[in-house]
Amino acid sequence: MRGLPQRWHDLALQRKLLIVSLLTAMTAMLVALVALIAYDFSVVRVRLVEDLASRMDLVSLNLDVDLNFGDRPAAVRTLSALRGTPDIHSACLFDAQHQPFASYARSGAAQCDWSEEMAPSGHSFHGDYLSMLAPVRFQHEVVGYLQVEYALQPLAERLSKYGLVLAVVLMTLMIGGALQALGLRRLVTQPLLALSKVADQVTREERYDLRAPHFSNDEVGRLSAAFNTMLATVAARDAALRVSQSLLTNIADKSSAVIYVKDLEGHYLMVNERLRQVLPPGSPDPIGHKDADIFDDDTVQVIREGDRRALASTHSYIYEEGVPDAQGMVRTYISEKFCLRDDHGKVWAMGGISTDITDRKKSEVELIQYRDKLEELVQLRTGQMVDANKDLAESLETLRRAQDELVRSEKLAALGSLVAGVAHELNTPIGNSLLAVSTLIDQTRSFTKLTADGMKRSTLQAFVDDVASGGEIVLRNLHRAVDLVSSFKQVAVDRTTSQCREFLLCDLANEILLLLLPSFKKSGITVRQEIPVTIQMKSYPGPFGQVLINLVNNGLTHAFEGRSEGEILLSARMLDAEWVQVVIRDNGAGIAPENMGRIYDPFFTTKLGKGGSGLGLNIVYNIVYGVLRGKIEVESELGAGTRFVLTLPVTS
Repeated sequence: MRGLPQRWHDLALQRKLLIVSLLTAMTAMLVALVALIAYDFSVVRVRLVEDLASRMDLVSLNLDVDLNFGDRPAAVRTLSALRGTPDIHSACLFDAQHQPFASYARSGAAQCDWSEEMAPSGHSFHGDYLSMLAPVRFQHEVVGYLQVEYALQPLAERLSKYGLVLAVVLMTLMIGGALQALGLRRLVTQPLLALSKVADQVTREERYDLRAPHFSNDEVGRLSAAFNTMLATVAARDAALRVSQSLLTNIADKSSAVIYVKDLEGHYLMVNERLRQVLPPGSPDPIGHKDADIFDDDTVQVIREGDRRALASTHSYIYEEGVPDAQGMVRTYISEKFCLRDDHGKVWAMGGISTDITDRKKSEVELIQYRDKLEELVQLRTGQMVDANKDLAESLETLRRAQDELVRSEKLAALGSLVAGVAHELNTPIGNSLLAVSTLIDQTRSFTKLTADGMKRSTLQAFVDDVASGGEIVLRNLHRAVDLVSSFKQVAVDRTTSQCREFLLCDLANEILLLLLPSFKKSGITVRQEIPVTIQMKSYPGPFGQVLINLVNNGLTHAFEGRSEGEILLSARMLDAEWVQVVIRDNGAGIAPENMGRIYDPFFTTKLGKGGSGLGLNIVYNIVYGVLRGKIEVESELGAGTRFVLTLPVTS
């Protein structure tokens, strides 16, 4: 009996469906039979009792007189009228004292026994008979009792009437159950069997490329489609898992570190090839074994202590441990051990990565030795460097003084150039004035002689004209000399005081070009400016003038070597309300690309030994970024010229 449920569970689905269908038909048949029996007992018998009571009431109406007058023959005749009802088996009439008065029997003699159970009125079923006792009244007075035995049709006979109906119902149910089983077998069982077959093949062969047949779009069809989708997903995940596993295996096996995974009892679950290589000779394969099966007791104690601390830690545990290698030599490893947790955070294993640092430890020892030697050497060299630094500081101070002297010499040379230019410029108007005055003196002497001998009006007029012309020449040249002296004085004041004041940029440029005029007149180079008269600045005209002088002289010195003609142009424009751009451009030889990064270096010059000090552009750079608070950029191309661009604040 205990194996019956298991055999039922193991039974094929189509047989289960057939058995369930037959059991359902039989159950329905039994329910119908029970319903008929219940109907017989609960409905048919009640109707029989009611019908028999009605008949007895009719008979009692004819028996009350017979009982009242004691007319037994009349009562017998009245009871004999019940013969017309074939189901009435017998009848007994009792008087008021419960004594038999008259009787009727369809066959044989009637047994008239008073029943105390049914008195004074009632009924009972016994066997195939229904007994009923009813009072007989005469003018509301009970004068006797009528007892009737009603023969019931046997239950089997009554049920046999429904036999054909029950047989038809049973046959219909069984045929319906069989058809249902066949339909379910075709619609449900066969697709499920096909799905089960594919699932079994996938389980046995691990072939995730198989697919279950798709018969329809009902629930079973959707189940097959879902199963196929699941197979596709599993196939994709299996492929990805294989790739990931292969990648992880390759990484672990190719790693120079020892990588392993243990369960909570200490059995190795996974190791890489490096661990197998460092195991002592004769050691078993680590998978499934513990450390005690592989290493000696001292090594096992060290490893177990690291495992214990790693399992007790919420983070990875890093420490050094010594483990013998395949040759029996103890190697030093830095091991990082950590817990592996499942999706619920429960620790199920422990992983570890051990890196061989034996050579590193040796290197550290050697490094410490080298460090000690180096410290001794550093102390020795430090003493030597202190002495050298003293000498270097003295040399640096000497060099600084020499540089200051060179800068002053450069400035004095520029000042001498200015003085020479001014002297040359003053010489022209003064010489012209001197010539005009000497001519006027000579003419005056001649005029004096003529006045002594007498003179004509024309002679007087000619003398007056010559005096006027000479006076104009003298006056014009003296004004020229005054302007030159004023410009030189202003430039000299600006260079010596370096005061911040307002000035027009074009006026400053004109003054600088006027002072440099003798230099570029001799060279044949044209120097001109195109600066709007509207650009007014509040800055340091002295340092600014020094910048312009150095840049123009730099062009005259380097840009036009070996050339008798060329042009240097000064131009300017307002970038916005706060910044002005000044450009000094020449069409000379340009700067070599290898020298572009060194032109501002002090003492760098391509004219070394030919009068160049190498400080001109260095002074320009320091003034622009220091005093003027601007910036300077240079653009040059060999054979096409050089362009210096100054970006300066309008107000310094």
